[in-house]
Amino acid sequence: MSRGGVLDYIDIDMDITPSLVDSVYRRALRNRTYFKLHPDERAILYLARRLPKIRNRTLKSILLRIFEKIESYIISRYRVLSIGLSILRRRVEQAIKLGYEKAIEWLDDIDLAVYLGISYLNTSPIYRGV
Repeated sequence: MSRGGVLDYIDIDMDITPSLVDSVYRRALRNRTYFKLHPDERAILYLARRLPKIRNRTLKSILLRIFEKIESYIISRYRVLSIGLSILRRRVEQAIKLGYEKAIEWLDDIDLAVYLGISYLNTSPIYRGV
């Protein structure tokens, strides 16, 4: 169950690494939110940090729901990144149409996508372009 449809913005094909799961696990222990989880969710979180790579879409969606319960910060980072990547994709398309072929290299810059996502979310809805 997502609050306010936050999970609708997340691309499930993104990589969820064991180090990310481990950091969420440790943060949950520090904040005592780990013990508020259902025992099944605790077991999934504990065991997922032991996996070498997480590929299963169902497991990813379950982990994202657990992440949402534990830390809304991580979910917001995924939202920022997905929004930033969509804005960056549109800007690259515009630049290529204008004849700037090197703009395709911008897609490799994750920091630029995060910057664009944060600046979009911090912009007042009145000033956001359609």
